[in-house]
Amino acid sequence: MALTKCPSCNKRISSKARECPHCQFVLAGQSKEDIQRERRRLNQEKSDKLVSRSMLALIIAIAAFTYLFMQQPQPQSWGYNIAIGGIIVGLVWFVINRVQLVFLKKKR
Repeated sequence: MALTKCPSCNKRISSKARECPHCQFVLAGQSKEDIQRERRRLNQEKSDKLVSRSMLALIIAIAAFTYLFMQQPQPQSWGYNIAIGGIIVGLVWFVINRVQLVFLKKKR
């Protein structure tokens, strides 16, 4: 009895299990092609989520920069600090999501 990963939740399960005890994905009667298709679907789903999050982070950074450029708040005012914070948070979040996306694609 060897341990393998569930194609649906990626948790370790017995190779003889008929269904995953964690997510109830039915393994019995599934061909290897069906299991591979499920893995590809889940990887694509993860990739789509990361792309969506990175675009949201970029929108936050652009919105903060636009506010800073258009309104030109006084340095050390709350508007200035929020705009700078938004730019930093948005760009850091964007970079983190893109790095996660690269690792996800390398894992394939």
